[in-house]
Amino acid sequence: MIWEPDVRDLYRDLRRRILAETEQFLNHCLSRPERVIRIPRIRVGAGSFSPQFARQFWAQVLSEDVV
Repeated sequence: MIWEPDVRDLYRDLRRRILAETEQFLNHCLSRPERVIRIPRIRVGAGSFSPQFARQFWAQVLSEDVV
């Protein structure tokens, strides 16, 4: 007899892991707000971000450096 994993078990394990990682990240951000990346904003219709600023922001957000 070949054992086949139940898809519901795989989904349940994945969901638990995602929730645990999210909880850990939120706890880190709440305990160290000075280390969290702030999302820049501009009132709609009041201006726009330069392409250089957008590149710099996304490079920082998507970098693999751990804070």
